[in-house]
Formats: sequence, structure tokens, C-alpha cells
Amino acid sequence: MNKLLSQDEVDALLKGLDTGDIEAEQKPGMVAASAVTLDWASQGINIRTSMPLLEVVFGRFTQKLRSTLSSALRKLVDINSDPIESIKYSEFQRSLPVPTSMHLFKMEPLRGMGILVIESRLVFSLVETFFGGNGKGSTKIEGRDFTPIEKRIIEKVVQMALNDFTTVWEDVHPIKTEFVRSESNPLVVNIVPGEEIMMLVKIEVELNKPLGTITLCIPVSCFQPIKQKLAGGYRVEEAQIDLAWVNSLRDRILETEVEMAVDLGHTYLSIKDLLKLKAGDILILDNHFKKPLPALVEGIAKFEGFVGSYHKKKVFKVESPVAG
Repeated sequence: MNKLLSQDEVDALLKGLDTGDIEAEQKPGMVAASAVTLDWASQGINIRTSMPLLEVVFGRFTQKLRSTLSSALRKLVDINSDPIESIKYSEFQRSLPVPTSMHLFKMEPLRGMGILVIESRLVFSLVETFFGGNGKGSTKIEGRDFTPIEKRIIEKVVQMALNDFTTVWEDVHPIKTEFVRSESNPLVVNIVPGEEIMMLVKIEVELNKPLGTITLCIPVSCFQPIKQKLAGGYRVEEAQIDLAWVNSLRDRILETEVEMAVDLGHTYLSIKDLLKLKAGDILILDNHFKKPLPALVEGIAKFEGFVGSYHKKKVFKVESPVAG
């Protein structure tokens, strides 16, 4: 049974609401000001905690690139990198101006493609510095494409960066970077779907003053095959191996069909004798019937044995496997 409030209790409640001693309940549908939007696409992805070795790799890359650029420009270049971020590819595309110095590269044996972006003002500063300037000149960035000379200098810088990127991966997981192509319009570069999560690293280049940024953008999915290594260890312990996956892979391999052929022997004929061949002619081969013949699997010698017949069928009896 509900208990009715007395007049004194009602007056006390109203007084508490007026003075603020008692907070009123929120109306249905009201949302607290501290509420934040939950992005289900990127929820749970924290590159810095799940793959901490990436921070180490990019730290080494920054140091290596600083040394390489300083040597190439013959001036002391200061380079600092921001922490690794995660971003949707569509957002990354929209953040780039047109034109932009965008360069695509592969990372064999990892699948997928990475992007290296050199900020336009950094392009002009590097070109000026390569030709003896101080890199402080003001150049109009908007409204024009890069000249052939500017493109050539930037290709040189990109190749330096990719070589350094290959070097710093040697102790973690050896890769081989391969330059694919350059683009000036980011909207025509669709290496992954727009909702794909990318790993983003911005590197600030300074020469007495900030010159611009070099940005590396790589799909997080590229690193999934080596996620265990990037989690902090160089070796995956045997106990961590997914036995179900290993057995499934082994079963698939065992079901694969291969071509096997037996090399009966060889002989040489002149064109004249070849043209005279007719049904019933006998060719003498160089292999003796008492010596074992090689059996080739996909063109590679794997077994030795003898040919014969069994139940009116031609057969090959394996005598021994081929060493090596």
C-alpha cells in the first residue's frame, strides 16, 4: 500500500528543491552534458597499448631520418614525431589539401599499402635547401602543381625515407619497401575502404624554424600477421600457437593437388629423322630399364623408382626419395 505524504513533508520537499539541497530527476530523453559519442568502428583499437613495439620502430625511424636528411642537406635538421594515432581513412583523405605530395608504397611480405605524405610547404623548403638556400623563403603553395624539378627532389627524399623505414624494421620483422607511385590529389587514392582504421604518425621537420610535416599512414590490418611480435616479444611461444588454425592449414595443404610425372628418358633426332617418324617406330632412350627413373613433382625431382604394370595399368614403384 502506498504511503501518502503529510503536508509538512510536502512543504519540506518543495523547500529542498528551491534551495538546491535536493536535486530534481532528469526528464526522460535528457542526456548528460558529459556524454560522448561511441564510435563502434574504432572501439577497442588502441595501437599504442596493443602494439607497443610500433612506438619503438617509429622512434628509431625518426632518428634515422634525422641523420639521413642532415647528411643529404649538409645542415643539421631537427625531426620530432607525434604519438601514434588511429584514424579512419576517409577522415585522413579529407584532411589533406590539393595538391599534396602523396606517395604510395608496399611493405613486402606484409599485405596492403602505406602512404607517405610530405606537406607542400616542406616540399618547397627542401627544394630550396637542396639548391643551397636556407629553406626560409616564402613560396605560394596554393593554386599550382609541383614542377618536374620539385617532383624529382621529393622522389629522392621519399626514397631516403623508405630506405630508412626498411632498416629500422630489421630487428623486429624484416620487410622490403617498394615505391609504387605518387599522387597529388588524395581523393583519387582509395587503397582501402573509407571506414578502414589507419595508423597515423606525423613527423615535424625543423631547420632553424618549422618547415613542415612528413606523415606516415598505414592500415592497421597490415600489422595483424605480426601482431604478437609488436605486442612486445620477438618470438611467439609454442603455447600461444593456435593449434586449431595449424591443423586446419595442414588439412588444406594435404588436399592440394600436384602434378607428378616420370621422366622415362631422352633422345636426340635430326630434323630429317623426325620428319620420317611414323606409327610403330621405336625410339631408343638414354635411360637403362634396370636403372631407377626420376619422378618429378611440379617439375622437381622427389623420388626414384621403376615403371611397370599392375592389373593392366601402367604404374610407378617408388624405390627411394631424392635427397635434398
